[in-house]
Amino acid sequence: MTVTVILAAGEGSRLGSRGKALVSMDGRTLVQHAVQAAADAGTVPLLVLGHRAEQVRAVLDQTAALDDAPALDETAAPDDAPALAGAAIVVCPNWRQGLSASFRAGIQGAHDRGAERVAVVLVDQPGIGAEALRTVLDAHRSGRIARGAVRGRPTHPVVLDIRAALAAAAMAQGDEGARAYLQAHPELLDTIDLTESADDADIDTPGDLARWGAAQVPEVSD
Repeated sequence: MTVTVILAAGEGSRLGSRGKALVSMDGRTLVQHAVQAAADAGTVPLLVLGHRAEQVRAVLDQTAALDDAPALDETAAPDDAPALAGAAIVVCPNWRQGLSASFRAGIQGAHDRGAERVAVVLVDQPGIGAEALRTVLDAHRSGRIARGAVRGRPTHPVVLDIRAALAAAAMAQGDEGARAYLQAHPELLDTIDLTESADDADIDTPGDLARWGAAQVPEVSD
């Protein structure tokens, strides 16, 4: 089983600290776009939330559920129960420590659900879709690491066997995910060109919102 870990725990300080997961594009949140891409690529989506996790849940509950995504283990704990059909949520309590904390939470969540390998993506890269994810997954070989690149720039997804993913999580620090592990094991890395199938630009600022035709989702009251 392959689990796609969708890192969506950040505050999005340059977007007014309302969270990147709560950005809407083409009538759907970035979380929904990422979950759909993961499902369409034939993987199990796992969301890692942190900042305003309950508001993200509320927004997801107000939008259309994804009907075709594969289901996760029904024995998941209540806090990790699926909020969208086929997706599970892991809440990272120490998300303020940076990307490394949500990366560790996501990898551990994938391991706990029996994943044999993981693909790691960022919620704020809507141009990394199902086609790009499938391309890197298809290129991945057991015992190695596959990573996408656009015009020579390393980007996501990053695909690892679960054992390597756990080792990468143990090495992660600060606002980085698998980078330290990748730098320590360049001999294992296969770079997959996604220039024709992906846009690696992320959504960090109001200018990025305008470029993508995106907007922040209104706050949801309890």
